[in-house]
Amino acid sequence: MKRILLSFVLCGLFITGFGRPEIANLSYPNTVDQLACFEVAFEMPPYDNPYDPDVIRVYADFVGPDHRTYTVEAFYYESYSFNKSGKCEEAISNRDKGWRIRFTPVVSGPWSFTIHALDRSGESVLSSWNSAPLSFQCRPVTSAQGFITLANNMYLKREVVKDGKLQDRSFFPVGPNIAWYDCADYNKYTKPYGIYDYERYIDALSGNANYMRIWLNRYQFMSLYGPEHTQFVNGKPVMYFDATLNQKDAAELDYIMDYAASHGVTIMPCIFNYRNFQTKSSVAKLLPAVMPSDWINNPFHTVLGLASNAEFFKNPEAVRISKNLVRYIVSRWGYATNIVCWELWNECNNMFDAVPDRKVQQDIIRWHEEMAAYIRSLDPYHRPLTTSLGKMVDPLYQGVFESLDIVQNHNYQNIHKAKSSEQFSQVLLRASQNARQAFPDQLFFMGEFAFGQSKPGHSYEEKDPHGIDIHNSLWSSLFSGSMGPASFWFWDFLKKADLFRCFKPMTTFCEQLPLLSDSFTPRTTGTSVRSSMRFPNNLATYYMINATEDTIMGWCQDTAFCYQSLRRLADPVGNDGHFVNQSVNDPQAYVYTLKASKKPRPSSGSNTITIPLSKQRRGTRYMVRWFDSETGLEMKNEATKAIVENGFLFQKGVSFEFPSSVRDLKASRINNTYGDAVFVLYRIQD
Repeated sequence: MKRILLSFVLCGLFITGFGRPEIANLSYPNTVDQLACFEVAFEMPPYDNPYDPDVIRVYADFVGPDHRTYTVEAFYYESYSFNKSGKCEEAISNRDKGWRIRFTPVVSGPWSFTIHALDRSGESVLSSWNSAPLSFQCRPVTSAQGFITLANNMYLKREVVKDGKLQDRSFFPVGPNIAWYDCADYNKYTKPYGIYDYERYIDALSGNANYMRIWLNRYQFMSLYGPEHTQFVNGKPVMYFDATLNQKDAAELDYIMDYAASHGVTIMPCIFNYRNFQTKSSVAKLLPAVMPSDWINNPFHTVLGLASNAEFFKNPEAVRISKNLVRYIVSRWGYATNIVCWELWNECNNMFDAVPDRKVQQDIIRWHEEMAAYIRSLDPYHRPLTTSLGKMVDPLYQGVFESLDIVQNHNYQNIHKAKSSEQFSQVLLRASQNARQAFPDQLFFMGEFAFGQSKPGHSYEEKDPHGIDIHNSLWSSLFSGSMGPASFWFWDFLKKADLFRCFKPMTTFCEQLPLLSDSFTPRTTGTSVRSSMRFPNNLATYYMINATEDTIMGWCQDTAFCYQSLRRLADPVGNDGHFVNQSVNDPQAYVYTLKASKKPRPSSGSNTITIPLSKQRRGTRYMVRWFDSETGLEMKNEATKAIVENGFLFQKGVSFEFPSSVRDLKASRINNTYGDAVFVLYRIQD
């Protein structure tokens, strides 16, 4: 691609006055593909703090063929390259320093742009050179993935180019957390695997999942501020903060973002992390003998001098520095079409030893409001915003979500638990229903889930080696009212057990869905009886139904295949209703081996599923389509029709049959791995 190289002297610039910010050595391509990154490179004199817009602010206004203007902030940039030494990353500074502007044009055709540079001496404006306007041509493409935005109050959508036409498609994030990369020396946090760790995880996701969540501030690994454990001065890690950001780690994120996009993987980047703000007592309580990523090493404490972590949310300097960090992130990576949303915090409530008082909570809420407004002023593509809480236990604390688009919760259950009422599928459904009730105008997402128990003999790796619980939780949560299936936490377990394939059925199924309205309501056919959930015909059914009752979609499974039921066939249960610690009755059981001879038989003699209706008259017909839970593809030979009839006490409902090819009652056997299937019912118009 031909590049235009312009070396400027003062007399050649169109500039508003003498002595003002000078832009030099400008270069940019004259063509770019639709929905691809257009990058402008240039140089400026050095500034004490190139990350502070009060010191130097550079931005560009882009005007497209539709006459719409996009304002994009420029950012300071240092070039790095990477080599691989064994499994480890070696970062090499190229000593190339300058500025960049990254912009992604949505519409094909001619574009023009103007660059503004402002410092304390005044403003420079660059719109042309030798009477030639700054411009480029955006070439149309036949297919491309565009930006992800809100479709409505429940779901996301993605702008795509298909067959040369720009259109909106439904988007459901399906994938796990891959919060940080690992390192070879975990005690000293040296020899990082870096981008090559992310390469192998993204390779595993490719073709299986379309999403991952990452952290941007894990000190020992990738973090734009804080101690850098691969660089030392006088025996101490180099500290990046305020006027310096970690450009090596920024270059890592450049690589990860682009590598993920090339493999069809989207990203939820999390900006702040509670672990970096934990006090000594909270670290000792929650994370004994872990890396020193707590408040003691946090530059907001060690450099800025904040006396407590609560001051982070109200101290003017802390707010200024935080805004500048957020600004840099949106400026440098805002071009990326594979960003799902901006996440401000990972479990900000967990940074405190105890629930903070009302005043601190109000400071946290105001901080989120201010940051949300700031990001919206910076991001021309209007991506959604979220933050996360470990538990939504305090009504006032939940106010952090009022200014955001996505309510996010994290949920971990104890792998000891054996009671049917504690099935993860039911926990996830209740969490989504509660969020929808509390925040009807916002989306909901379970950003982390897993069994949190990690005692010897009870880890995921030992107790769910084939990902049965993961499979069940993904399908049930997809139909819980969430914007996508819950996101699993233990990515290293997924890699060891080769379980990234668990995501493929959901990804395949969701790609076939149209844009959904926000009138869908999550329901289940089960009823609570004391501490358990009972389902008619032992067919656990989780489904979504829209307001007009013309579309119903869901997941159905023989209750014998829920994770706890399978564990009860293998492990003894104590008097407290929990599995006996480190005790196994049958190591060859189905949950551990998937042996056909150990597979449960159908747990009832009926395949009938009935979904109650209130708005459809008797005789209304539905088309029932079934999808394979292990592939996400439609089982064409199982398509049937159903009719609305009166049921018990004259309650209307539509009844249909679970696929006999899966749950063969005549032969008394289950013919697939998980005893389940996915369905979609469409009302047939008269």
